[in-house]
Amino acid sequence: MLGIGNKTERRMKPISLLICLLLALPVFAQYDGKDPGIASRFRPGFLWYNTGWRPAKEGKPRKYDRLMIDLTYNDWVNDSALFLVKPNSIGCNINGMWDLPLNEGNGVAIGIGVSYRYQRVSYDGAMVRDSINRSTNWVLFNDTQTSYDRSVFGSHAFAVPLELRFRMKKWRHLKFHLGGFIGYRVQTFTKTWSNDKKIVVKDQSFFDNDPLFYGIHARIGIRNWALFASYTLTKQFKSDKSTSLQPIAFGITISLF
Repeated sequence: MLGIGNKTERRMKPISLLICLLLALPVFAQYDGKDPGIASRFRPGFLWYNTGWRPAKEGKPRKYDRLMIDLTYNDWVNDSALFLVKPNSIGCNINGMWDLPLNEGNGVAIGIGVSYRYQRVSYDGAMVRDSINRSTNWVLFNDTQTSYDRSVFGSHAFAVPLELRFRMKKWRHLKFHLGGFIGYRVQTFTKTWSNDKKIVVKDQSFFDNDPLFYGIHARIGIRNWALFASYTLTKQFKSDKSTSLQPIAFGITISLF
């Protein structure tokens, strides 16, 4: 049964801001050394030369991509065709990472950290709950007679990303990241608007929502900009009688430092 209310959403906004601040703390503690060989009057990103609470030590390799923000277009695949959802299906990932160099000059590195993820999918339909089969199905509004015309499906989640990083040694370096992630959705919700926009229905009750998820991702770019793509290998709903949906995302990554 759908419930009415938006108190939970209002509470999540300050919580999301607090999460962003907390995720930034671990990356401030990392520091790198001076390297006159790649000195430049151009700064590749905000806080790029931040050395943490202590002065940088000579000989330490430079570290990159420690605080990254992915701005994403969110979609589903499997029972849903790609790009069937609306263009305003925008989400974000905030990644606080440790950059662990594997060779001299940090041309190859391992990235590991913690990520806050907000998924938002806007679509013409509703997620209908089946209490008998304890399943969830996506029904388009034009297939049913209803007074609602737009819905949003979203989630707040935490994940642990792990990636292998390759980059050129020059300061304006080309980079490539390939990795995976495992996470947990702390909240999954739907929000539906009536035709006159005066009624908003919000619900968080799913019989078979799978809070655990894992998948793969990749980035390719230059300096502090990159193209981003991720694919979740687990389904959004666990029941075999539910609509089979697997999240997928495309976007850009901004590396603050």
